[in-house]
Amino acid sequence: MFFTICKRAFSVLLKKPLKLWGISLLSILLTYVLGLLCGVSIPGLALCVGLLIDTSMTMIYLYGYRGQEVESKQLFTCFKDWKTIKRVLCGMGWMNLWIFLWGLIPFAGFVFAIIKGYEYSLVPYILVTEPDVSITDAIKVSKERTNGYKWHMFLSNFLPKIAVSVILGTLALMGMIPAVGWLLFGIPAAVLSIVWTVLQPLYFGLVNAAYYEEITNPTIALEAPKADDKPNAFCSKCGASVDADTVFCPKCGNKVN
Repeated sequence: MFFTICKRAFSVLLKKPLKLWGISLLSILLTYVLGLLCGVSIPGLALCVGLLIDTSMTMIYLYGYRGQEVESKQLFTCFKDWKTIKRVLCGMGWMNLWIFLWGLIPFAGFVFAIIKGYEYSLVPYILVTEPDVSITDAIKVSKERTNGYKWHMFLSNFLPKIAVSVILGTLALMGMIPAVGWLLFGIPAAVLSIVWTVLQPLYFGLVNAAYYEEITNPTIALEAPKADDKPNAFCSKCGASVDADTVFCPKCGNKVN
């Protein structure tokens, strides 16, 4: 499944790279500036502003994955009213508290924190798009939905990083070849590094949005069967289910075909 998710996220990225990148950059600047201003006047407000903007950005990635239009004003989706602000802050705070507590487990806390991070990864989407789910139940719902998908989610995030690291490392080593190495391999390595740095947040944002969309409203798992797929048949004598190509029923021996 994760190969399909990555492919779909990458295809969306190719369609709207500049717009998504611009909005993503704007979200970083807004978080920094508003956080700086709020942090000077009211301690703790900077963290709240950051959570609201980050959650709004996750929704922008979801809109992008769905093929909907994305706009910079959507960065303020979670600021529209006090009810939404309270719901997002309490829900995200509750989620991060539990991840922090799991991380305190001696020796294995780091591993548990990573696992719980994937388990609770659907929480921001649930908080914004599913108002019927309570704040405290959001992490429970996310845990239930990600059951069986966490490994796919991990691979979708881990494998691209490993692949790019291997490519960059190889180019860097080959760039040490005297005379021509810097030109043939060093420059491409630098360009790839810049491109990856710019597109990485967009790609993983779309991947995470894709998992929410496909788990909640599956399209990947409900693909039409292939033309050569043959449904099971049934024995006319005993009613046992048999393969369509079976000649004799394995239960009673009756000739099926």
